[in-house]
Amino acid sequence: MIRIRGIGPWTANYVLMRCLRYPDAFPIDDVGLINAIQFVKGMERKPTKAEIRELSAAWSTWEAYATFYLWRMLY
Repeated sequence: MIRIRGIGPWTANYVLMRCLRYPDAFPIDDVGLINAIQFVKGMERKPTKAEIRELSAAWSTWEAYATFYLWRMLY
């Protein structure tokens, strides 16, 4: 999908999550996801990609579901 002009990794992962229901799609650069992780972990700063990857290793093959739950933490 990212070969299509105008579609980047976030959009591709969102389509995989919402439309195609891939449980392992993971929009790691999503601002809401980053903010939710920061909130849940009680961090003073935003987590790095490396920290998010380390944390999400426990969610392997279920990253999309974890993302949806983390997004809900923002409401």
